[in-house]
Amino acid sequence: MTDRLETCLERLRTRLGQVPSVQVEGQARAVLFFSFTDGTRRATTVTASGDTVEEAWQAGVERIAASGRAVRWLRLDWVDAVERRTWGELKAALRTIKRNYFRLGVSLDPGFEHAFLETEINANAMLYGGNRNPAAVLNEKNFRIYAEKRHRLADLTFGDDDPVWLFTTRGAFVGDDLAVHELSGAGLDSGRRTMGALQPEDAAQLVRSGSAYLATQVLDDGRFHYGWHPCFDRPIRAYNTLRHASTVYAMLEAWEVTRDEDLEQAISRALAYLTGELIRIAPLPSEEKAAFLVDVGDEIKLGGNAVAILALLKHHALTGTAESLALAEQLGAGILHMQDPDNGSFSHVLAYSSLNEKERFRIIYYDGEAAFALMRLYEATGDERWLSAVEKAFAYFIDQEHWKAHDHWLSYAVNELTRYRPEERYFRFGLDNFRTHLGFVLERITTFPTLLELMTAAESMVARLRADPERRHLLDGIDLTRFYQALDFRAHYLLNGHFWPELAMFFARPEKIAGSFFIRHHAFRIRIDDVEHYLSGLAAYRRYLLARDGEDAAAHRPPVEKNQRHWTAADVEKATGGEWLRRPEADWSTSGLCTYLPAFRDGDMIALRPPDGQRGVSERHIPRLANRAAAYIGSDPVQLEDTGAPALLVSDVEAAILDLGEYARRKMAGKVVAVTGSAGKTSTVAMLAHAMEGYGAVGTTRHNANLPHGIAWNLASIPWDVPHIALELAIGRMAQNSRLTRPDVAIFTNILPAHLEYHRDLATIARRKSAIFQGMRPGGVAVLNREMAEWARVHMAARSRGLRVINYGRAAGCEVRLAGYDASSRVAEACIGGRSVAFALGAAGEHMALNALAVLAALWALGRDLEPALSRLATFVPLEGRGREFEADIEGRRVLVLDEAYNANPGSMEAALALLGTKTGAARRIAVLGEMAELGPDAGSYHTQLAAAVARQPIDRVYALGPLYDEFWSNLPEKIRGARPSSLEKLRSCLLSDLKTGDAILFKGSHSTAIHQLVSDIETTEERN
Repeated sequence: MTDRLETCLERLRTRLGQVPSVQVEGQARAVLFFSFTDGTRRATTVTASGDTVEEAWQAGVERIAASGRAVRWLRLDWVDAVERRTWGELKAALRTIKRNYFRLGVSLDPGFEHAFLETEINANAMLYGGNRNPAAVLNEKNFRIYAEKRHRLADLTFGDDDPVWLFTTRGAFVGDDLAVHELSGAGLDSGRRTMGALQPEDAAQLVRSGSAYLATQVLDDGRFHYGWHPCFDRPIRAYNTLRHASTVYAMLEAWEVTRDEDLEQAISRALAYLTGELIRIAPLPSEEKAAFLVDVGDEIKLGGNAVAILALLKHHALTGTAESLALAEQLGAGILHMQDPDNGSFSHVLAYSSLNEKERFRIIYYDGEAAFALMRLYEATGDERWLSAVEKAFAYFIDQEHWKAHDHWLSYAVNELTRYRPEERYFRFGLDNFRTHLGFVLERITTFPTLLELMTAAESMVARLRADPERRHLLDGIDLTRFYQALDFRAHYLLNGHFWPELAMFFARPEKIAGSFFIRHHAFRIRIDDVEHYLSGLAAYRRYLLARDGEDAAAHRPPVEKNQRHWTAADVEKATGGEWLRRPEADWSTSGLCTYLPAFRDGDMIALRPPDGQRGVSERHIPRLANRAAAYIGSDPVQLEDTGAPALLVSDVEAAILDLGEYARRKMAGKVVAVTGSAGKTSTVAMLAHAMEGYGAVGTTRHNANLPHGIAWNLASIPWDVPHIALELAIGRMAQNSRLTRPDVAIFTNILPAHLEYHRDLATIARRKSAIFQGMRPGGVAVLNREMAEWARVHMAARSRGLRVINYGRAAGCEVRLAGYDASSRVAEACIGGRSVAFALGAAGEHMALNALAVLAALWALGRDLEPALSRLATFVPLEGRGREFEADIEGRRVLVLDEAYNANPGSMEAALALLGTKTGAARRIAVLGEMAELGPDAGSYHTQLAAAVARQPIDRVYALGPLYDEFWSNLPEKIRGARPSSLEKLRSCLLSDLKTGDAILFKGSHSTAIHQLVSDIETTEERN
């Protein structure tokens, strides 16, 4: 073993304390992957597992030593979550995942004898079906080739029913610097080193490494190696002279940062080839000499001339070379020849050498490139013809609403134009170019490096507006906090497109590609223009970071958020992009939004339903809301005319509701806990909100609004300074629900047969509900019921998003464990993070005690002192239809009513029956059961199985309504059969005639069965008495 290998192993060994033991098929194992390479060839990966971490470590070290391979880079991965699937399930899941974005490892057996890291899978194109297939897909050929090489597996099959184990990992890496780099296990960041907020030197280093790669790609004659498919080190045979020129420009931007000699020499070769071979002089009809960059097929592209100008002018600015400036002006003359002198538009493609028009429009990039290049010519020469041409072009761009393309080149161009022509119309164009695009910048799954260029160019213009008192008003309606958040996010996200050595090592030629940048969804393609855009964006971001700490720092730093509780007129405008037709007074504010009249509170904004819309308050209610509504929001100016209150015009009311909710969430200072599950979620939210009141004001779900527009309405109506928010999220459109709420903690109560008519089976329910994690940031917390069905699937979904998992339940391994529950006293005993506590609970039943555990786990995750919550749990009163208990007098007979009538599924039904069984002091325990709806084709079987649940409890009498109870009824002992009436009215009659003083009666059924009406009737009778 070499000294270097010993050093690498010694340093990685310090991370073994982080390695967990994972449960696979009932057996606890520690599973390690060791990957190593000398840099010249694809990494060798060996897997080692054992009953202990030490056992696995020793086995792995022995295998590395036995390989005899030289080790320059060494990576250690360890498994931290496992889920069993079938190949059929995996193939179906791949169809929903963007190609090359499958981020889990795959094992062919539970012992991990034949397992593959995610990085191995993607670097060997094992789930890649070509660029015509947008989704991931099993590539059986590539899978077999690598499986044979890695594990010597022959005749590998992929039968749909064959099991497969998916897993997540965390890890550490030691490279050339011999430092230990922690590897993220968090979702889209997984597999690369963790980094904090980027600093100027970080950006400079990325520019340095990316430009060093480009320098190696310039051949002796000045041409580039155009690109590579790194999985198998295959060259991209095409060539594009426009991209040659734009890459030279990016290299010059990088050289301005690095002043590297090798880079300078490579630039000189590439620039000489550009000027000597690719640019040609041609006389114009006016006999003026113009220059054109000629591309493949003798095409003259407008964008080609533009980027050649940018490269030459950058070279002139850095070196003072006069020849570069002169040639740039000739290229500019070529662009002017391509402009329509009447309307300012450009012809995009000409034929060389005739200069005949070949294509009027090809791609919007060309327009922005041309305008940007001409602005740079004006800056270099002061010649007004260049500026005049740009103004003509922008008149056309504005008329054609080019800002809707959100193009980075237009962002560069308008930033330059407004320096010399600071006119409002140009500034507004520049602002519109990104105003409605911030959500895309924040959420786009691909690295999309031109988005960083868009944002950095826009920031330069925004900073000038912020520093200009006369024009600062143009930023009204721009959410600057979100703007800077998007800028920083996109810069940091570009780290996922960098070939760090810990990733490059899995590809065919690691040291060749390390330090470069790639496009993941194009099979990790490395093309010169891909690298170019990363470099330009990062160089610009470095300039921004330096400016943020420089003399004009105030204009570049994100605005300091004021402590606000409620909406101002500016907030509403920023959130919706709307226009005030009647602007509120200067001191106007509102505490909330109303989209549903019964939920109106004085002082709310009213979202008016459009004539053809589905959501919002009907305009016919405007007269009754006179002097009570703070403002009206609508998309029809006619609707807004006579409201007598401030009126905001938006393009789409439904979109505005969502925008208001999203904006409010960004403004909230408190922690958001979201709850989902098949049963108990509404009670858990209510209990959570009640417990949270021990720490201050609480925002929570109103009117059970748990779908996107209802969630947005709730968010928009919660004060921004409350310390805690408890929200219920439904399975429908769960990913959108999660992105709206962006929970800090997510509670997952259970997976039970419910709504199976829509969701097919428990696995589907688990997968769809697990989308609650999609809006969470790595480091957030998932609180999971350890005993729920499909726990492994949900756990994997949480871990693959980089979330910390806290398990609660009865099992010994739960961090928050129910140690005991006494039904008579309603006292629960629990162990929370090793601390034993006992607490009283105002709600009855062990299922409520488990809900309380979820509440305490969430508060523990947030670092709260649990004492205030423990004391408040004793005063929690269950909601109507969800565990409420009350006594009633029915014709002189005093009975106890257990109101569980809001809804039902097999799990909640069993919990309710168990609760009834605890009423040992009752004269009789009577169950009144309605059917459970939406259980799909097995609905009858689910009802029949309830007979066993009844038999486990001391229940004296059962009433059942509905044909799904046929077999259930025949399985009940005769002595406990009450009646099976054919209608709700007959059920009411026979039940009331049978009641005796001291009876305890459980009412339980799906809402559609109207069992809840019986409870209402009893309650009404009690109130009359």
